[in-house]
Amino acid sequence: MIAAALGLLVAAGLALTLMTWRCRRALLAARPPAPPGPPPPVSVLKPLCGFDPGLEANLETFFTQDYPDYEIVFGVEDPADPAMDVARRVAARHPRVRASFVADPSAVGLNPKVNNLANMLPRARHETLLISDSNVAVTRDYLRVLVAHLEPPGTMLVSSLFRGAGARGLGGALEALQINAFVTGGVAAAHLVASVPCVVGKSMLLRRADLESIGGLRLLARYLAEDQVCGEEFARRGGRLAVCGAPIDNVLGTRSLAEFVDRHLRWCKIRARINAVAYATEPLLNPVFLALVACAAAPGWTTAACAAATLLATSILGATAERDLGVRRPLPHYPPLELLRAAITGALWPVPFFSSRIRWRGHRVTIGPRTYIEPEPFTAPERALDVPATRLR
Repeated sequence: MIAAALGLLVAAGLALTLMTWRCRRALLAARPPAPPGPPPPVSVLKPLCGFDPGLEANLETFFTQDYPDYEIVFGVEDPADPAMDVARRVAARHPRVRASFVADPSAVGLNPKVNNLANMLPRARHETLLISDSNVAVTRDYLRVLVAHLEPPGTMLVSSLFRGAGARGLGGALEALQINAFVTGGVAAAHLVASVPCVVGKSMLLRRADLESIGGLRLLARYLAEDQVCGEEFARRGGRLAVCGAPIDNVLGTRSLAEFVDRHLRWCKIRARINAVAYATEPLLNPVFLALVACAAAPGWTTAACAAATLLATSILGATAERDLGVRRPLPHYPPLELLRAAITGALWPVPFFSSRIRWRGHRVTIGPRTYIEPEPFTAPERALDVPATRLR
């Protein structure tokens, strides 16, 4: 009886995984809307914090955009942050693109990224704003395509599908697979099927007036997942949220297994505080873990064969998902990576029901509903600026 029930859950999990795979393909194939007129000028807000993998190359892609009028505003909290030297060096190679640099420790809340953005915003000259993380790289037509999605009436926010790229090490390989299979599929399904806000702040295009209408950055600075809260507030006001299917690169670099576990656990706690009901159903999107549970609960050839078939199916879906996104790795890598990813993510799933404390950018904080940051003193930073910074997203 237990084996049969778990078998039904595994079958349901495979069906849901296939559904998210189809949604990802549909979003990737969608064409951007035709812009109704000349594209508006854009201010790109680029918060920096320490060295990200490939930082200089990432920033370079924003200075080579095929777009008629845009500027880039860089911001750091600490004037000694070495990332600002990198930004100035890249900007010097592209004098035709207006660039501004802000170093200001002032705070409007407890979210350091949003505090940084709030200090940068007064330097932005344009109404259309792009908030862009420093660990992403984009194609030359990125701004044009993104702006086209903002033009239809009622659209208040455009985010981008993203893919894990440049991954090295076991942790990097696992994180790339988690992003390219689970995260992108979930974002696409939320957008196309569930019609619920699902915003990842690596790439957010919006208008200044719309941002101010929800309380501005001062409101968002109260939350860890400021991107998701921003999308939810726009949706509450009847705004349309768009997801651009042209993927950007989330450059991962070298990650250890421990770093993958730490990052994934942080994401789990964030998702659980955003929507506890949706998070509670996430094991259905991990059919390999469900099959492993079935093997443990009712060991035998039948459950073992079921688990092997499930692993093969999810490995095929993971491989095709990555190829659809333009990411390629040897096919024999998928079964062991998928097995390890499923086991780790499944084992970590219950933790957010018992813990709301996370390690974030060298600090320990407690988060409440909607990832509200509890007003408690930060602990001392755990790492210096001259090593890769622990990023929120």
